[in-house]
Amino acid sequence: MSRWFNKLNTEQRKAVRSIDGPLLVLAGAGSGKTRVITHRIAYMIEQGIAPKSILALTFTNKAAGEMRGRLRGMLGKAADGVTLSTFHSLGLHILKTEAARAKRRQRLTIFDAGDQLSCLRDLLRQHRFERSFDLGSLLSRISGYKNDFIEPGAVPYSDDPYEEVAGLLYPLYVEALEAYGAVDFDDLVCMPAAKMHDSSAFRKRWADRYQYVLVDEYQDTNGSQMRLLKGIAAEHQNVCVVGDDDQSIYGWRGAEVKNILNFGQDFPGALEVHLMKNYRSRDPVLELANLVISENLERYEKSMAGVRGSGSAVKLLVAPDGEAEMAWVGRFLQRMAKEKRYRLKDMAVLYRSNIMVRELESELRGHGLHYRVLGGQAFFERKEVKDLLAYLRLCYNSNDEISLRRCINTPTRGIGPKSVAGLTAWADDQGCSMYKAAASAEEIFGVGDRQALAVSRFRELIDGIAPRMRRSSDLAGVVEELVRAIGLRDNVQQGSASAKAAERGLGIIDSFIASLRQYQQSSEYPSLGDYLQRISLFNSNDADDDEKGDRITLSTLHGSKGLEFPLVILVGAEEGFLPHDRTLNPHENDHVTGEVAEERRLFYVGVTRAMDELVITRTQERMVRGKMQPRTPSRFLECAPEGMLAVEDLSAEPSETEVKATLADLRAMLSFGD
Repeated sequence: MSRWFNKLNTEQRKAVRSIDGPLLVLAGAGSGKTRVITHRIAYMIEQGIAPKSILALTFTNKAAGEMRGRLRGMLGKAADGVTLSTFHSLGLHILKTEAARAKRRQRLTIFDAGDQLSCLRDLLRQHRFERSFDLGSLLSRISGYKNDFIEPGAVPYSDDPYEEVAGLLYPLYVEALEAYGAVDFDDLVCMPAAKMHDSSAFRKRWADRYQYVLVDEYQDTNGSQMRLLKGIAAEHQNVCVVGDDDQSIYGWRGAEVKNILNFGQDFPGALEVHLMKNYRSRDPVLELANLVISENLERYEKSMAGVRGSGSAVKLLVAPDGEAEMAWVGRFLQRMAKEKRYRLKDMAVLYRSNIMVRELESELRGHGLHYRVLGGQAFFERKEVKDLLAYLRLCYNSNDEISLRRCINTPTRGIGPKSVAGLTAWADDQGCSMYKAAASAEEIFGVGDRQALAVSRFRELIDGIAPRMRRSSDLAGVVEELVRAIGLRDNVQQGSASAKAAERGLGIIDSFIASLRQYQQSSEYPSLGDYLQRISLFNSNDADDDEKGDRITLSTLHGSKGLEFPLVILVGAEEGFLPHDRTLNPHENDHVTGEVAEERRLFYVGVTRAMDELVITRTQERMVRGKMQPRTPSRFLECAPEGMLAVEDLSAEPSETEVKATLADLRAMLSFGD
């Protein structure tokens, strides 16, 4: 066996060597699961399995890229034959391959979350619903219907107004996608999954193509992903899944923890391997984590064991109010940095709700501490980039009315809401697309009308540049021409509130064009369609969070999954925050099942991000919705026996040591600059 396997423990080796048949690898936090996946693939290739017959699935392009990098380091070019993919990228590959096999020309526009919300907003306006609804909540329900394979028009009755409206919008939304010649993220998995279920020939083609399947983060799979996986693995059953039911925290977006809990039922005869050695955290952190998660009932019975030994006791800070809590966090982080106990990038502050970010940022700025906020605005979500992408998508697919609406008056060219409404009405009356309606601008608005002239010029612009954009191998060059033609740089400079904002906007445009050049250089067959599909598959978790530089990390608990830091501060450990108040049912106090169980898993994920030192904070009262309200400690702290947590209560009388420390700080401040 290769030298790589010398560093694997007994259970990791067992998982690596178990190639044939179904395998469940329960990989606890910090147990080296990525190492197991990559070593298993390398071992399979060493045993003579063809790389092209291996499929490894994960949830972000970033994770897939990291796996590919590790494999290349181990195997060289042989790694390139393995398919390392997200579920959505795999679904798109299957759809394109099947279309080519059937000799069908297929031009797929993929709607991202913003496009989907715009579509729903238009539908609500067109059908004049009497009250306003949160678009994200409606979209989440429609996504659920798709992934449960509920047909449009067959949504069960519910007295929940959101369920009722989502059920009414669902068939309209599907029709709109078809009219735009578009699919959404759910379709990329649901369409091939449905075909797997319905066609044995289809299923056999892909089972023959991928005879060995590995799935990372299996606890995060939803119903359609599960159906797709079962379709590919139905005949050979060579499926290895790696995950941890205790880290299933995405139920709100469709993930089903039952998939990992029922793996043995879905794949009978499955071998189980438990990776319970934690290489990340010190013992006090793991002891609390094990106690917290053991309260959940529906889980695999297991407990993490540390290999790094003892460390500092977990600290619990009790602050009188939220202001005092955040002030303490700021001072504590400053002291850690000043004493050089940790670099800034070694420290993180985690929270359940984004409402805490503003106070945290204010404190850190006040102490002169540099920080980054995970989940900030991603590059491809910035206005300048979204505007340019709208032009590219319209050039690719003239039926894409979402993109047309975005770019038709960007930069401003005299086509206002009334003009767009006129185009829309004409298109609806003629049963054609808005882009086709634009060809009849003079008939719609009148010969010589200013709006007619503006619409006609816009149509001429797209007609002139779209064919070249679809054919040219120099996509970046054509987009540069487009930027000049529409005067986008001048528009950014004139519309910016400051010189700094203008410089930032111009930099974003230049970066976008640079990204196109980079794509052209790295792609064997660059094309507009391929580029747009890659961008649409770009996941927020793949965003460049600007990891360079020495900065403290601020993140939601959801956003922190997969990360680790020597020092972690988990703020707001109170009922209503953690668990979140929307998961609490006053008529059902069972705190170990359902949504509250997921909140407990979320707390567990936060705790296990800490490598050396963990601090948990809570308050006795906090400003909530403009009123100071008393706070109750999180139920997740109840498991800790007395004396386990090192409690610091800011409301208590200060000790002599604390008084001396405060006086020393004051003296240092007064002498500063002498």
